[in-house]
Amino acid sequence: MADAFVSPPLAIEQAFLDHNGHVNMAYHLVLVDRALDLAFEPLKGPNYLAGRGMTTFAGEVHVRYLREVNAEDEVRGRVILVESDAKRALWAVEIIRASDGAVVTTAEGVSLSVSAESRRVAPFPDDVRARIEAVVARDAEAAAGLDWLGRRVSMRRG
Repeated sequence: MADAFVSPPLAIEQAFLDHNGHVNMAYHLVLVDRALDLAFEPLKGPNYLAGRGMTTFAGEVHVRYLREVNAEDEVRGRVILVESDAKRALWAVEIIRASDGAVVTTAEGVSLSVSAESRRVAPFPDDVRARIEAVVARDAEAAAGLDWLGRRVSMRRG
């Protein structure tokens, strides 16, 4: 069985660094978003917005910051599609540091299928939905191994 999508190295720009000298929390999400865009690109196909009048919006995102990320770190995004329906896709992303294989950031979220004309949630085109469902099936084993999915924000452990 194929593993989940893994992005090429994601660029860490100088502007991402904060006063602590590491990637600022907002830019962890930028890295997640870039990995997610790369994973969704072949699923949506070419000219999704211009040619089909469709796009995706973020509906909800939960980010965990596990380790520092510095300017010299090479990171990649591992994108796992967990679940989908006609209008939504639940995904998980792990940002992984190449030097030690550490997961430095995790994020899970829901992407919404949206009509660019109405700016309202609308079903994925049938071919796109079929590709998403195929990836959800492919990624089922990887998703089952993510013990952090569905966590709520809390100061308690677990």
